[in-house]
Amino acid sequence: MLLLSQRGYSTIVMVMLLMLFGTLMLKGLNGQLTTQIKIYADERRYFRAYYQALSSLSWGLAQTWQGFNTNWQCRHQENSRLTLCVRQLKNKQILLRGEGEFSNHQAPLVLFQLAEIAKGSDNTKLIAIPQGRIDFCPLSSAVECIP
Repeated sequence: MLLLSQRGYSTIVMVMLLMLFGTLMLKGLNGQLTTQIKIYADERRYFRAYYQALSSLSWGLAQTWQGFNTNWQCRHQENSRLTLCVRQLKNKQILLRGEGEFSNHQAPLVLFQLAEIAKGSDNTKLIAIPQGRIDFCPLSSAVECIP
């Protein structure tokens, strides 16, 4: 007799609770996906800047240079957006500084490469020193690292 007097309120409450829990789970999943998308975008910008800096270093090694000194000499290739600067160190090695740009207005990612002047060439060509690529400036002052 009690079963006949129920009007379905418990069923509606259960459906509402299931909808509430489902909505909360979807909201949490949406938050996780949004975070993952931001992480992926940051990673993609970083790798693009990193490989652009590597390309700048390779491009700089292929260039012909004249008259090194302790001041930075910079070259830009506008089509590929490559930026490279060179400077002679006290031990006659050459320090190359390649830049990779981030799409937003952050400071560029900078990689350094130690090189030496190729012997026996009319023009000044550079040869990379093995294991000479570094991601920090080897100069004593941070101000010296900026062209």
